[in-house]
Amino acid sequence: MNTETPPPAIQLPLVRDPGLLPVLEMDGYLTGVLVTPHLETSQWIMGLWRDLPVTADNTRIKQGLATAMAHRKTIEANFAKGWPGFLPGFCKPGEKGNHDKVRTWVRGFWSAMKLAPNYWTTIAEDERTATFVALFTGFMDIGEPFEEREDADEIRDEHAALLPRALVGMRKLALMREDKKPALRAMQTGKLGRNEQCPCGSGKKYKRCCVAI
Repeated sequence: MNTETPPPAIQLPLVRDPGLLPVLEMDGYLTGVLVTPHLETSQWIMGLWRDLPVTADNTRIKQGLATAMAHRKTIEANFAKGWPGFLPGFCKPGEKGNHDKVRTWVRGFWSAMKLAPNYWTTIAEDERTATFVALFTGFMDIGEPFEEREDADEIRDEHAALLPRALVGMRKLALMREDKKPALRAMQTGKLGRNEQCPCGSGKKYKRCCVAI
């Protein structure tokens, strides 16, 4: 059972901290956090920054957290649409995924995966979910040059198109493992009433939480 206490609401104007991850990379990172079950806030919160603020700079820290939590709620509301409504940050309806944008997004997602190596190793080794991890490999920077097959870009196009649906499946798996029934029910039906509990787990009604983002 997840006993994590949600961070307190922070009411500050959302001026983006330049030390935070770039928007697209943060979208990948926070999406990775949301499809990885049982991550405590303390495990992922510091990964939001490229350049960490000094601990004495409380205003900057609170501002950065407010920005990140607003972004996370947007992703949660996007996930609540299920498939085919969900679109990660690198997607534009009706367009092929730009490979450079997908790489940036995957860089953030990969950072989140490294927070729970045992979980993701299990996912990669399970024949039922191994294909999901394989979708990322063509977009990862392995740091060494290698010779690609002639149809590598075509395969990347296919994998980028498959990622949104696969991410919805991984989000459902994470919710099942965390026993978050309202969020899972919302994804299964593809519809969430404004007066129902918000799928983000805040305990608030949907109309007073993620739908307002």
